[in-house]
Amino acid sequence: MKEALVSLVTALADDELIIGHRHSEWTGFAPHIEEDVAFSSIAQDEIGHAAAYYSLIAEVTGTSPDHMALGREPFEYRNAVFCERLNRDWSYSLVRHWLYDTADDVRLAALQESADASLAALATKMRREERYHLLHANAWIKRVSEGPVEGRTRLIDALGMCYAEALALFDILEFEDSILENNLLPCSSSELRGRFSMRATSELDDFGLPADVHRDLDDSAEFLASSSGDLIASEKDASSASARPGIGGRAGMHSDEFKALWDEMTSTHRLHPEAQW
Repeated sequence: MKEALVSLVTALADDELIIGHRHSEWTGFAPHIEEDVAFSSIAQDEIGHAAAYYSLIAEVTGTSPDHMALGREPFEYRNAVFCERLNRDWSYSLVRHWLYDTADDVRLAALQESADASLAALATKMRREERYHLLHANAWIKRVSEGPVEGRTRLIDALGMCYAEALALFDILEFEDSILENNLLPCSSSELRGRFSMRATSELDDFGLPADVHRDLDDSAEFLASSSGDLIASEKDASSASARPGIGGRAGMHSDEFKALWDEMTSTHRLHPEAQW
């Protein structure tokens, strides 16, 4: 059960840390001062949530939260590839912000029912805080979707780039069978992906945005647990041209964009691993 809990919480923490780092890169570069402050605040929340998850892992394993956040090699991170992508333009970051926080709300709602009392309590606390992230994301998507054609077009283009990779937030976790057997996560990743997809589609329709941006994508592309506990692509997915992009992060397979992020994020820790701040 310990191995299953660490697997689950590591994926959650890594998502929060990496998306928080990407959000923080808008500090000083957002379109106006209010968003400079807002995105910086959201980034701080996400990284704070990552720290809380890492502290939960530390209680179980004795590994320090700092080591978990900054002391691992790139292949040891379990964040979804979606979280590590470059910010690109403002429309891309807004759409990723909305998709990620919608997905996270679906995930946290399930985690509130976890058999692990500490994880359930943490999920309840985080979900209250994340509510404000969703309010911010929804306000921006509504504002731009109802505005000039250029902004709306950029949102639609960004959805086309983002949606498929957002689905990979719910790819199968390492040791998922054990996670489910111990009711650490009350339902499977694929079931959560279905809940997210239905909610996102419905809300996009409410915004008047195309809800079929993923019509031609293969939702069944997944990674499966091997006998060693690692994740491997199924033969179908490895050979399928229609397999969803962005899969593999849960197995430690990341994009080239992640290496540069990791270099920057961990540089001080690697120079001074024993420093106390």
